[in-house]
Amino acid sequence: MAVKIERGGYVLMFLIGVAILGYGLNHYGLIDLGNFMPGGNKATVKSGEPVDASKPLLIPASSSDSDPEVRVRVNVWVGCAGGLVANGGLDTQPDSIFGKKGLKVSFKIIDDWTEGAAALATGNVDVMLTTADVYAKDYAQFKDKGFGSHAFLMVDWSRGADGVIGKQGINSIEDLAGKTVAFAPYTPSHFLLYNGLKASGLSTEQRNEIFNKAVHTKDGIEPATLFAQEKVDAAVAWDPDMSDAVSKRAGSKKIYDTRIANRLIADILVVSDDFSARHPQTVLKFAQGWLEGVEFIKTQPDRAYNLIGTVKDFNIPSDLAKTMLGGVKLADYADNRSFMGSAGSNPDYDNILSMAQDMYRDLRIIKHTYNPEDSLDRRYIEKLSDSFSMASSEAPIEYKQPAASATPIATQHRSIYFDPNSSRMSMDSRAIVDELAGTMRAYENTVVDIEGNTDSTGSRQYNIQLSHARADEVKNYLMDKYSFPAARLRTAGNGPDKPIDSNATPEGREKNRRTDIKVYANPS
Repeated sequence: MAVKIERGGYVLMFLIGVAILGYGLNHYGLIDLGNFMPGGNKATVKSGEPVDASKPLLIPASSSDSDPEVRVRVNVWVGCAGGLVANGGLDTQPDSIFGKKGLKVSFKIIDDWTEGAAALATGNVDVMLTTADVYAKDYAQFKDKGFGSHAFLMVDWSRGADGVIGKQGINSIEDLAGKTVAFAPYTPSHFLLYNGLKASGLSTEQRNEIFNKAVHTKDGIEPATLFAQEKVDAAVAWDPDMSDAVSKRAGSKKIYDTRIANRLIADILVVSDDFSARHPQTVLKFAQGWLEGVEFIKTQPDRAYNLIGTVKDFNIPSDLAKTMLGGVKLADYADNRSFMGSAGSNPDYDNILSMAQDMYRDLRIIKHTYNPEDSLDRRYIEKLSDSFSMASSEAPIEYKQPAASATPIATQHRSIYFDPNSSRMSMDSRAIVDELAGTMRAYENTVVDIEGNTDSTGSRQYNIQLSHARADEVKNYLMDKYSFPAARLRTAGNGPDKPIDSNATPEGREKNRRTDIKVYANPS
Protein backbone atom coordinates (compact mmCIF):
# COMPACT_ATOMS: atom_id res chain seq x y z
CA MET A 1 0.00 0.00 0.00
CA ALA A 2 1.44 3.40 -1.01
CA VAL A 3 1.96 6.04 1.69
CA LYS A 4 1.14 9.62 0.82
CA ILE A 5 3.49 12.23 2.30
CA GLU A 6 1.99 15.63 2.96
CA ARG A 7 3.94 18.83 2.28
CA GLY A 8 4.77 19.23 5.97
CA GLY A 9 6.25 15.74 5.97
CA TYR A 10 8.72 16.70 3.25
CA VAL A 11 9.78 19.71 5.30
CA LEU A 12 10.28 17.53 8.37
CA MET A 13 12.32 15.00 6.38
CA PHE A 14 14.45 17.83 4.98
CA LEU A 15 15.14 19.23 8.45
CA ILE A 16 16.06 15.79 9.78
CA GLY A 17 18.47 15.34 6.87
CA VAL A 18 20.08 18.72 7.55
CA ALA A 19 20.41 17.84 11.23
CA ILE A 20 22.08 14.50 10.44
CA LEU A 21 24.45 16.16 7.98
CA GLY A 22 25.31 18.90 10.46
CA TYR A 23 25.98 16.37 13.20
CA GLY A 24 28.30 14.43 10.92
CA LEU A 25 30.24 17.52 9.86
CA ASN A 26 30.58 18.65 13.48
CA HIS A 27 31.59 15.17 14.68
CA TYR A 28 34.45 14.95 12.16
CA GLY A 29 35.64 18.50 12.83
CA LEU A 30 34.60 20.03 9.49
CA ILE A 31 32.42 22.62 11.21
CA ASP A 32 31.80 23.64 14.82
CA LEU A 33 28.10 23.90 15.55
CA GLY A 34 28.88 25.79 18.76
CA ASN A 35 29.79 28.79 16.64
CA PHE A 36 26.25 29.01 15.30
CA MET A 37 24.40 28.58 18.58
CA PRO A 38 23.53 31.06 21.34
CA GLY A 39 26.30 30.94 23.92
CA GLY A 40 28.44 28.91 21.49
CA ASN A 41 32.21 28.71 21.49
CA LYS A 42 32.89 32.10 19.92
CA ALA A 43 30.57 33.79 22.37
CA THR A 44 32.14 32.19 25.43
CA VAL A 45 35.83 31.80 24.66
CA LYS A 46 37.86 34.92 25.36
CA SER A 47 40.26 35.71 22.54
CA GLY A 48 43.00 38.30 22.58
CA GLU A 49 46.31 39.31 21.10
CA PRO A 50 48.26 36.16 20.08
CA VAL A 51 51.68 35.56 21.60
CA ASP A 52 54.69 34.48 19.54
CA ALA A 53 56.99 32.87 22.10
CA SER A 54 59.81 32.66 19.53
CA LYS A 55 60.23 36.43 19.52
CA PRO A 56 62.12 38.38 22.23
CA LEU A 57 60.16 39.16 25.37
CA LEU A 58 59.66 42.91 25.55
CA ILE A 59 59.54 44.19 29.12
CA PRO A 60 58.99 47.94 29.58
CA ALA A 61 61.99 49.64 31.18
CA SER A 62 59.63 51.55 33.46
CA SER A 63 55.92 52.00 33.70
CA SER A 64 53.65 54.23 35.73
CA ASP A 65 50.82 51.71 35.45
CA SER A 66 50.26 49.46 38.44
CA ASP A 67 50.24 45.70 37.97
CA PRO A 68 46.77 44.25 37.42
CA GLU A 69 45.38 41.54 39.68
CA VAL A 70 46.54 38.05 38.73
CA ARG A 71 43.75 35.52 39.15
CA VAL A 72 45.08 31.97 39.42
CA ARG A 73 43.18 28.70 39.19
CA VAL A 74 44.45 26.08 41.66
CA ASN A 75 43.09 22.85 43.05
CA VAL A 76 43.52 21.61 46.60
CA TRP A 77 47.04 20.29 46.18
CA VAL A 78 50.31 21.09 47.93
CA GLY A 79 52.12 21.52 44.63
CA CYS A 80 51.04 25.16 44.62
CA ALA A 81 52.85 25.71 47.94
CA GLY A 82 55.43 27.98 46.30
CA GLY A 83 52.73 30.38 45.17
CA LEU A 84 50.76 30.19 48.41
CA VAL A 85 53.86 30.99 50.45
CA ALA A 86 54.81 33.83 48.10
CA ASN A 87 51.28 35.23 48.46
CA GLY A 88 50.82 34.64 52.19
CA GLY A 89 47.59 32.72 51.48
CA LEU A 90 44.85 32.72 48.88
CA ASP A 91 44.91 36.53 48.78
CA THR A 92 48.02 38.70 48.79
CA GLN A 93 49.28 39.80 52.16
CA PRO A 94 51.10 43.19 52.17
CA ASP A 95 54.33 41.78 53.66
CA SER A 96 54.42 38.71 51.42
CA ILE A 97 56.84 38.10 48.55
CA PHE A 98 54.19 39.03 45.99
CA GLY A 99 53.04 41.97 48.11
CA LYS A 100 56.51 43.46 48.25
CA LYS A 101 56.69 43.26 44.46
CA GLY A 102 53.51 45.29 44.18
CA LEU A 103 51.50 42.33 42.95
CA LYS A 104 47.94 41.47 43.84
CA VAL A 105 47.32 37.75 43.39
CA SER A 106 44.13 35.83 44.14
CA PHE A 107 44.03 32.05 44.07
CA LYS A 108 40.71 30.58 42.96
CA ILE A 109 40.07 27.01 44.09
CA ILE A 110 38.55 25.06 41.19
CA ASP A 111 39.05 21.35 41.78
CA ASP A 112 37.38 20.16 38.58
CA TRP A 113 39.96 20.02 35.76
CA THR A 114 37.47 20.82 32.99
CA GLU A 115 36.05 23.77 34.90
CA GLY A 116 39.58 25.05 35.48
CA ALA A 117 40.31 25.05 31.75
CA ALA A 118 36.98 26.72 31.05
CA ALA A 119 37.77 29.45 33.58
CA LEU A 120 40.99 30.28 31.72
CA ALA A 121 39.38 30.18 28.27
CA THR A 122 36.53 32.48 29.31
CA GLY A 123 38.77 35.03 31.05
CA ASN A 124 37.57 34.23 34.57
CA VAL A 125 41.18 33.51 35.57
CA ASP A 126 44.44 34.64 33.98
CA VAL A 127 46.70 31.77 35.01
CA MET A 128 45.86 28.10 35.42
CA LEU A 129 47.63 25.48 37.51
CA THR A 130 47.43 22.15 35.70
CA THR A 131 49.63 19.22 34.74
CA ALA A 132 51.56 18.94 31.50
CA ASP A 133 49.59 15.84 30.50
CA VAL A 134 46.17 17.46 31.06
CA TYR A 135 47.37 20.61 29.28
CA ALA A 136 48.02 18.48 26.19
CA LYS A 137 44.24 18.01 25.99
CA ASP A 138 43.35 21.57 26.95
CA TYR A 139 45.84 23.14 24.54
CA ALA A 140 44.50 21.17 21.58
CA GLN A 141 40.92 22.09 22.48
CA PHE A 142 41.89 25.72 23.04
CA LYS A 143 43.54 25.84 19.63
CA ASP A 144 40.47 24.41 17.96
CA LYS A 145 38.42 27.22 19.51
CA GLY A 146 40.89 29.97 18.65
CA PHE A 147 42.02 30.58 22.24
CA GLY A 148 45.70 31.27 22.86
CA SER A 149 47.68 30.10 25.90
CA HIS A 150 51.22 29.06 26.84
CA ALA A 151 52.87 27.11 29.64
CA PHE A 152 55.46 29.39 31.26
CA LEU A 153 56.46 27.92 34.64
CA MET A 154 57.01 24.44 36.04
CA VAL A 155 55.60 23.98 39.53
CA ASP A 156 56.60 20.49 40.64
CA TRP A 157 57.37 16.88 39.81
CA SER A 158 55.19 14.21 41.37
CA ARG A 159 57.64 11.96 43.18
CA GLY A 160 55.59 9.21 44.80
CA ALA A 161 52.40 11.20 45.32
CA ASP A 162 50.57 9.33 42.51
CA GLY A 163 50.50 5.58 42.03
CA VAL A 164 48.71 2.39 41.05
CA ILE A 165 47.78 0.01 43.87
CA GLY A 166 46.56 -3.57 43.60
CA LYS A 167 45.12 -6.32 45.75
CA GLN A 168 47.08 -9.39 46.83
CA GLY A 169 48.36 -11.27 43.79
CA ILE A 170 48.77 -8.20 41.59
CA ASN A 171 52.51 -7.71 41.41
CA SER A 172 53.03 -6.24 37.95
CA ILE A 173 51.22 -4.19 35.34
CA GLU A 174 50.48 -7.36 33.37
CA ASP A 175 48.60 -8.71 36.40
CA LEU A 176 45.96 -6.00 35.86
CA ALA A 177 44.60 -7.99 32.88
CA GLY A 178 40.96 -8.88 33.52
CA LYS A 179 40.86 -6.86 36.74
CA THR A 180 38.63 -3.93 37.73
CA VAL A 181 40.53 -0.67 38.20
CA ALA A 182 39.15 2.59 39.60
CA PHE A 183 40.52 5.92 38.38
CA ALA A 184 39.47 9.49 37.55
CA PRO A 185 39.33 9.88 33.76
CA TYR A 186 41.13 12.67 31.88
CA THR A 187 43.34 13.46 34.87
CA PRO A 188 46.97 12.66 35.74
CA SER A 189 45.69 9.36 37.20
CA HIS A 190 44.38 8.40 33.77
CA PHE A 191 47.71 9.32 32.18
CA LEU A 192 49.67 7.29 34.74
CA LEU A 193 47.54 4.19 34.14
CA TYR A 194 47.44 4.58 30.36
CA ASN A 195 51.22 4.87 30.04
CA GLY A 196 51.86 2.02 32.44
CA LEU A 197 49.62 -0.26 30.42
CA LYS A 198 51.13 0.90 27.13
CA ALA A 199 54.63 0.16 28.45
CA SER A 200 53.58 -3.34 29.49
CA GLY A 201 53.38 -6.59 27.59
CA LEU A 202 49.59 -6.55 27.52
CA SER A 203 47.89 -6.69 24.14
CA THR A 204 45.70 -3.91 22.80
CA GLU A 205 42.65 -6.08 23.49
CA GLN A 206 43.70 -6.65 27.10
CA ARG A 207 44.32 -2.95 27.66
CA ASN A 208 40.96 -2.05 26.15
CA GLU A 209 39.25 -4.59 28.39
CA ILE A 210 40.79 -2.98 31.46
CA PHE A 211 39.49 0.44 30.45
CA ASN A 212 36.08 -0.94 29.52
CA LYS A 213 35.71 -2.59 32.94
CA ALA A 214 37.13 0.37 34.86
CA VAL A 215 35.21 2.31 37.47
CA HIS A 216 35.34 6.03 36.71
CA THR A 217 35.34 8.52 39.58
CA LYS A 218 35.21 12.31 39.82
CA ASP A 219 38.49 12.71 41.68
CA GLY A 220 41.60 10.85 42.79
CA ILE A 221 40.37 10.31 46.32
CA GLU A 222 37.38 8.06 45.62
CA PRO A 223 39.43 5.29 43.92
CA ALA A 224 41.43 4.81 47.13
CA THR A 225 38.20 4.57 49.12
CA LEU A 226 36.73 1.99 46.73
CA PHE A 227 39.95 -0.02 46.92
CA ALA A 228 40.02 0.01 50.72
CA GLN A 229 36.39 -1.18 50.71
CA GLU A 230 37.42 -4.06 48.39
CA LYS A 231 34.98 -2.93 45.70
CA VAL A 232 37.70 -2.88 43.01
CA ASP A 233 40.84 -4.94 42.37
CA ALA A 234 43.13 -1.99 41.78
CA ALA A 235 43.07 1.80 41.85
CA VAL A 236 44.99 4.84 40.68
CA ALA A 237 45.17 7.30 43.54
CA TRP A 238 47.33 9.84 45.29
CA ASP A 239 48.73 10.18 48.78
CA PRO A 240 47.92 10.23 51.61
CA ASP A 241 44.75 8.35 50.56
CA MET A 242 46.73 5.84 48.47
CA SER A 243 48.99 4.71 51.31
CA ASP A 244 46.06 4.67 53.72
CA ALA A 245 44.08 2.39 51.39
CA VAL A 246 46.99 -0.07 51.09
CA SER A 247 47.33 -0.23 54.87
CA LYS A 248 43.62 -1.09 55.21
CA ARG A 249 43.59 -3.99 52.72
CA ALA A 250 45.63 -7.01 53.72
CA GLY A 251 48.16 -8.22 51.17
CA SER A 252 47.73 -5.22 48.87
CA LYS A 253 50.66 -3.25 47.53
CA LYS A 254 51.75 -0.34 45.40
CA ILE A 255 52.53 -1.67 41.92
CA TYR A 256 54.28 1.45 40.66
CA ASP A 257 54.20 5.16 41.39
CA THR A 258 55.82 8.43 40.42
CA ARG A 259 58.98 7.64 42.32
CA ILE A 260 59.50 5.15 39.51
CA ALA A 261 57.78 7.20 36.79
CA ASN A 262 59.54 10.23 38.21
CA ARG A 263 59.44 12.34 35.04
CA LEU A 264 55.89 11.63 33.95
CA ILE A 265 53.61 13.93 35.95
CA ALA A 266 54.57 17.57 36.32
CA ASP A 267 52.45 20.48 37.51
CA ILE A 268 52.80 23.61 35.40
CA LEU A 269 51.36 27.12 35.16
CA VAL A 270 49.63 28.26 31.98
CA VAL A 271 48.85 31.90 31.15
CA SER A 272 46.37 33.19 28.60
CA ASP A 273 47.92 34.92 25.61
CA ASP A 274 45.65 37.88 26.20
CA PHE A 275 47.03 38.47 29.70
CA SER A 276 50.70 37.82 28.90
CA ALA A 277 50.59 40.05 25.80
CA ARG A 278 49.18 42.97 27.79
CA HIS A 279 51.09 42.43 31.05
CA PRO A 280 54.47 40.72 30.44
CA GLN A 281 56.06 42.62 33.35
CA THR A 282 53.39 41.28 35.71
CA VAL A 283 53.86 37.70 34.52
CA LEU A 284 57.63 38.05 34.99
CA LYS A 285 57.23 39.34 38.56
CA PHE A 286 54.75 36.56 39.26
CA ALA A 287 57.14 33.86 38.01
CA GLN A 288 60.01 35.34 40.00
CA GLY A 289 57.93 35.58 43.16
CA TRP A 290 56.73 31.99 42.83
CA LEU A 291 60.31 30.72 42.54
CA GLU A 292 61.30 32.83 45.55
CA GLY A 293 58.45 31.12 47.42
CA VAL A 294 59.99 27.75 46.55
CA GLU A 295 63.37 28.96 47.88
CA PHE A 296 61.68 30.07 51.11
CA ILE A 297 60.19 26.59 51.57
CA LYS A 298 63.62 25.05 51.12
CA THR A 299 65.24 27.22 53.76
CA GLN A 300 62.35 27.54 56.23
CA PRO A 301 60.12 24.49 55.71
CA ASP A 302 58.38 24.56 59.09
CA ARG A 303 57.16 28.11 58.54
CA ALA A 304 55.89 27.09 55.12
CA TYR A 305 54.02 24.06 56.51
CA ASN A 306 52.37 26.25 59.13
CA LEU A 307 51.32 28.81 56.53
CA ILE A 308 49.72 26.14 54.34
CA GLY A 309 47.91 24.82 57.40
CA THR A 310 46.28 28.20 57.97
CA VAL A 311 44.94 28.61 54.41
CA LYS A 312 41.18 28.71 54.60
CA ASP A 313 39.33 26.29 52.31
CA PHE A 314 42.46 24.22 51.70
CA ASN A 315 41.87 22.00 54.73
CA ILE A 316 45.44 20.70 54.73
CA PRO A 317 46.84 20.82 58.29
CA SER A 318 50.52 21.65 58.64
CA ASP A 319 51.53 18.07 59.51
CA LEU A 320 49.65 16.73 56.48
CA ALA A 321 51.23 19.42 54.30
CA LYS A 322 54.64 18.18 55.38
CA THR A 323 53.70 14.58 54.54
CA MET A 324 52.21 15.49 51.16
CA LEU A 325 55.19 17.63 50.16
CA GLY A 326 57.34 14.56 50.76
CA GLY A 327 55.74 13.09 47.63
CA VAL A 328 56.61 15.99 45.30
CA LYS A 329 59.69 17.87 44.16
CA LEU A 330 58.87 21.57 44.13
CA ALA A 331 60.46 22.97 41.00
CA ASP A 332 63.20 25.55 41.50
CA TYR A 333 64.84 27.59 38.77
CA ALA A 334 67.26 24.83 37.72
CA ASP A 335 64.36 22.38 37.46
CA ASN A 336 62.54 24.80 35.20
CA ARG A 337 65.51 25.23 32.89
CA SER A 338 65.98 21.47 32.65
CA PHE A 339 62.25 20.78 32.17
CA MET A 340 61.83 23.37 29.42
CA GLY A 341 65.24 22.90 27.81
CA SER A 342 65.96 24.88 24.68
CA ALA A 343 64.28 24.92 21.30
CA GLY A 344 64.99 21.69 19.45
CA SER A 345 66.39 19.86 22.50
CA ASN A 346 63.29 17.67 23.04
CA PRO A 347 63.08 18.41 26.79
CA ASP A 348 60.90 16.61 29.35
CA TYR A 349 58.07 19.04 28.62
CA ASP A 350 57.97 17.99 24.97
CA ASN A 351 58.23 14.30 25.86
CA ILE A 352 55.28 14.44 28.25
CA LEU A 353 53.09 16.54 25.98
CA SER A 354 53.75 14.25 23.03
CA MET A 355 52.83 11.14 25.03
CA ALA A 356 49.72 12.81 26.43
CA GLN A 357 48.59 14.02 23.01
CA ASP A 358 48.93 10.47 21.73
CA MET A 359 46.71 9.28 24.57
CA TYR A 360 43.99 11.87 24.04
CA ARG A 361 44.08 11.38 20.28
CA ASP A 362 43.77 7.62 20.82
CA LEU A 363 40.78 8.28 23.10
CA ARG A 364 39.30 10.62 20.46
CA ILE A 365 39.13 13.45 22.98
CA ILE A 366 41.14 15.74 20.71
CA LYS A 367 40.96 16.00 16.93
CA HIS A 368 44.43 17.35 16.23
CA THR A 369 47.90 17.14 17.71
CA TYR A 370 50.30 20.07 17.83
CA ASN A 371 54.01 20.67 18.16
CA PRO A 372 54.65 20.86 21.94
CA GLU A 373 57.05 23.75 21.30
CA ASP A 374 54.13 25.90 20.13
CA SER A 375 52.52 25.62 23.57
CA LEU A 376 55.59 26.61 25.60
CA ASP A 377 56.87 30.09 26.45
CA ARG A 378 60.30 29.70 28.05
CA ARG A 379 61.13 33.42 27.74
CA TYR A 380 60.12 34.29 31.32
CA ILE A 381 62.41 31.65 32.77
CA GLU A 382 65.25 32.73 30.50
CA LYS A 383 64.73 36.35 31.56
CA LEU A 384 65.31 35.36 35.21
CA SER A 385 68.70 33.74 34.61
CA ASP A 386 70.52 36.36 36.68
CA SER A 387 68.19 36.00 39.67
CA PHE A 388 68.59 32.30 40.55
CA SER A 389 71.19 29.56 40.67
CA MET A 390 71.49 27.23 37.70
CA ALA A 391 72.87 24.44 39.91
CA SER A 392 70.58 21.42 40.15
CA SER A 393 69.23 20.65 43.61
CA GLU A 394 68.83 16.95 42.74
CA ALA A 395 71.57 14.37 43.11
CA PRO A 396 72.09 12.06 40.10
CA ILE A 397 70.23 8.78 40.32
CA GLU A 398 72.36 5.84 41.45
CA TYR A 399 71.35 2.66 39.64
CA LYS A 400 71.66 -0.70 41.37
CA GLN A 401 70.97 -4.16 40.02
CA PRO A 402 67.62 -5.67 41.03
CA ALA A 403 67.73 -8.88 43.03
CA ALA A 404 67.64 -12.11 41.04
CA SER A 405 64.19 -12.81 42.51
CA ALA A 406 62.80 -9.35 41.69
CA THR A 407 59.59 -9.18 39.66
CA PRO A 408 59.64 -6.67 36.78
CA ILE A 409 56.86 -4.12 36.92
CA ALA A 410 56.38 -4.62 33.17
CA THR A 411 57.62 -6.95 30.42
CA GLN A 412 57.35 -6.10 26.73
CA HIS A 413 57.82 -8.52 23.83
CA ARG A 414 58.95 -6.32 20.93
CA SER A 415 59.69 -7.26 17.32
CA ILE A 416 62.94 -5.42 16.67
CA TYR A 417 64.30 -6.40 13.28
CA PHE A 418 67.94 -6.76 12.29
CA ASP A 419 69.75 -7.42 9.05
CA PRO A 420 70.01 -11.20 8.33
CA ASN A 421 72.73 -12.89 10.40
CA SER A 422 73.73 -9.48 11.72
CA SER A 423 73.34 -7.30 14.79
CA ARG A 424 72.71 -4.23 12.66
CA MET A 425 69.29 -2.83 13.55
CA SER A 426 66.96 -2.03 10.66
CA MET A 427 65.87 1.57 10.09
CA ASP A 428 62.19 0.90 10.84
CA SER A 429 63.06 -0.76 14.14
CA ARG A 430 64.83 2.33 15.41
CA ALA A 431 61.43 4.02 15.71
CA ILE A 432 60.38 1.19 18.07
CA VAL A 433 63.47 1.76 20.20
CA ASP A 434 62.85 5.52 20.13
CA GLU A 435 59.39 4.89 21.59
CA LEU A 436 60.98 2.79 24.32
CA ALA A 437 63.36 5.68 25.01
CA GLY A 438 60.45 8.05 25.59
CA THR A 439 59.08 5.70 28.23
CA MET A 440 62.51 5.27 29.79
CA ARG A 441 62.83 9.05 30.10
CA ALA A 442 59.50 9.30 31.92
CA TYR A 443 60.21 6.20 34.04
CA GLU A 444 63.72 7.39 34.84
CA ASN A 445 64.05 5.57 38.16
CA THR A 446 64.02 2.11 36.58
CA VAL A 447 66.54 -0.50 35.49
CA VAL A 448 65.89 -2.07 32.10
CA ASP A 449 66.82 -5.55 30.90
CA ILE A 450 67.13 -6.12 27.14
CA GLU A 451 67.02 -9.80 26.20
CA GLY A 452 67.50 -11.06 22.67
CA ASN A 453 65.66 -14.23 21.55
CA THR A 454 65.69 -16.36 18.41
CA ASP A 455 63.78 -19.31 16.99
CA SER A 456 65.29 -22.80 16.96
CA THR A 457 66.61 -22.61 13.40
CA GLY A 458 70.38 -23.09 13.19
CA SER A 459 73.06 -23.66 15.80
CA ARG A 460 72.02 -22.95 19.40
CA GLN A 461 75.44 -21.50 20.30
CA TYR A 462 75.42 -19.22 17.27
CA ASN A 463 71.88 -18.03 18.08
CA ILE A 464 72.83 -17.26 21.67
CA GLN A 465 75.82 -15.19 20.53
CA LEU A 466 73.78 -13.41 17.85
CA SER A 467 70.86 -12.65 20.18
CA HIS A 468 73.25 -11.20 22.77
CA ALA A 469 74.94 -9.04 20.13
CA ARG A 470 71.53 -7.74 19.03
CA ALA A 471 70.57 -6.91 22.61
CA ASP A 472 73.86 -5.03 22.97
CA GLU A 473 73.06 -3.11 19.76
CA VAL A 474 69.79 -1.89 21.27
CA LYS A 475 71.59 -0.90 24.46
CA ASN A 476 74.30 1.00 22.59
CA TYR A 477 71.70 2.83 20.50
CA LEU A 478 69.91 4.00 23.65
CA MET A 479 73.16 5.08 25.28
CA ASP A 480 74.50 6.89 22.21
CA LYS A 481 71.31 8.73 21.25
CA TYR A 482 69.75 9.38 24.66
CA SER A 483 72.75 9.29 27.01
CA PHE A 484 71.22 6.65 29.29
CA PRO A 485 73.90 5.40 31.71
CA ALA A 486 75.29 1.92 31.14
CA ALA A 487 74.50 0.95 34.74
CA ARG A 488 70.80 1.27 33.95
CA LEU A 489 70.80 -1.16 31.01
CA ARG A 490 71.50 -4.90 31.21
CA THR A 491 71.60 -7.27 28.26
CA ALA A 492 71.31 -11.01 27.73
CA GLY A 493 71.12 -13.41 24.79
CA ASN A 494 68.70 -16.28 25.28
CA GLY A 495 68.96 -17.67 21.78
CA PRO A 496 66.19 -20.28 21.31
CA ASP A 497 65.98 -21.21 25.01
CA LYS A 498 62.93 -19.10 25.97
CA PRO A 499 60.28 -19.55 23.26
CA ILE A 500 56.81 -18.08 23.74
CA ASP A 501 55.29 -20.13 20.92
CA SER A 502 55.91 -23.31 18.97
CA ASN A 503 58.89 -23.42 16.63
CA ALA A 504 56.99 -25.89 14.44
CA THR A 505 55.16 -23.15 12.50
CA PRO A 506 56.37 -20.01 10.67
CA GLU A 507 54.05 -17.89 12.83
CA GLY A 508 55.44 -19.37 16.03
CA ARG A 509 59.04 -18.90 14.93
CA GLU A 510 58.33 -15.26 14.09
CA LYS A 511 56.97 -14.66 17.61
CA ASN A 512 60.05 -16.28 19.10
CA ARG A 513 62.37 -13.95 17.16
CA ARG A 514 61.83 -11.06 19.53
CA THR A 515 63.42 -8.71 22.04
CA ASP A 516 62.12 -8.79 25.61
CA ILE A 517 62.21 -5.52 27.53
CA LYS A 518 61.89 -5.97 31.29
CA VAL A 519 61.45 -2.89 33.45
CA TYR A 520 62.37 -3.05 37.14
CA ALA A 521 62.03 -0.50 39.90
CA ASN A 522 65.49 0.84 40.71
CA PRO A 523 66.47 -0.76 44.05
CA SER A 524 68.28 2.39 45.14
